[in-house]
Amino acid sequence: MMYKTHLFFAFLVSIILYHFLNLNPVLIVFVLASSFIPDLDHQNSKIGRKFKTTSFLMNKIFSHRGFFHSILLPIIMYFVFAFILDRKDIALAIFLGISSHLFLDLLTVEGISLFAPFSNKRINGFIKTNSLTEKIIFLVILLITVLFLFQDLSFDFFQFFSSFF
Repeated sequence: MMYKTHLFFAFLVSIILYHFLNLNPVLIVFVLASSFIPDLDHQNSKIGRKFKTTSFLMNKIFSHRGFFHSILLPIIMYFVFAFILDRKDIALAIFLGISSHLFLDLLTVEGISLFAPFSNKRINGFIKTNSLTEKIIFLVILLITVLFLFQDLSFDFFQFFSSFF
C-alpha cells in the first residue's frame, strides 16, 4: 500500500480509539508516525528516503516485508515502551500504528510474512499496490474518516486541538 493509505487508515484507527477509549489526542501523532515504521526496510518508501542509511541496512539485514512486516515488530515495540520505558500509552499507540500498517499490507498481492523470521510463508490478498482498487480503498477510508470527524458527537475539535497547547 502507498504511504497515504497507511497514514489515513492509521488516522481513522486513532480517531476511533480517541472517541471510544478516550485516547489522549497527543498519542495520535505516535500512531501516525509508527504506521510508517514497517517500511523502514524499503529504500524507496517515504520513510526509507528520509533515513537512507538505516533503510539500506534494514533492507540488507531483514529484506523488505520480512521482520519489519511481521507481528514480532509491534510486540517487541510494545514491550520496550510498556515495560522498559514504562510508557504503556505510547506503547499502545505504536502497537496500533504498526499493526494498522501490517493489516493493510496483508491485503496486498505481495503480502507479508506475518511470522518472520520463524516462517517465510507469506499471507497475501488481492490488492495491487497503487492500483485503482487501492485508490478506491483510500477514498473509502478518507470518506469514513471525514464522516466520523464531522459527526455531531464523535470528535470534539476544540478539545482535540486544545490538548496540544
